[in-house]
Amino acid sequence: MRIVYWSPVATIVADILIWVVFHLSIGYWCAHIPVERFDYNHWSYQTFKWEQGGEIYQKLFKVKNWKRFIPSGAALYRGAYQIKHVAEFTVEGVKLWLKESCWAEFCHRMMILPGFLFFLWNEAVVGWIMVAYAVLNNLIPIVMQRYNRPRIRKLLARLEEIEREKTMELTIYEPQKAFSHSYE
Repeated sequence: MRIVYWSPVATIVADILIWVVFHLSIGYWCAHIPVERFDYNHWSYQTFKWEQGGEIYQKLFKVKNWKRFIPSGAALYRGAYQIKHVAEFTVEGVKLWLKESCWAEFCHRMMILPGFLFFLWNEAVVGWIMVAYAVLNNLIPIVMQRYNRPRIRKLLARLEEIEREKTMELTIYEPQKAFSHSYE
């Protein structure tokens, strides 16, 4: 569905520049979405049965071998959360990490969509190459989020369990001694 015709050199330059603009503008737009809007319990951020608790990504892509080498896009945006590091191992800190993980996945999903616009000024073969680039370029961070999120959910469940146990310890008292001082 090509509607714009440029010379091959102009098309290549346009493709490169337009990708840069798309990546930066979508990243900028996503950086301004409040993380509170992301619900890690939303169905699209849940771990599906076929994902085997995230282990399917280790089996298929060997995530553990390369994930530490992937740079964080957060460095480009002031005040962005560094998702590579859980800031604090508290219930609230881990919940924030989960929300940030959903935010990162959403952002990378959005960066795939413009790939289809390249059909407007490229031949069909090049348009499909651009779609493949968009998918492959964003698949890596999406896979990382989907691999890590089940692990962080387990950590959250454990931290919540510990917090409940502490709360229960504080609320357990011996009734016969609780008000004994008021009768003296």
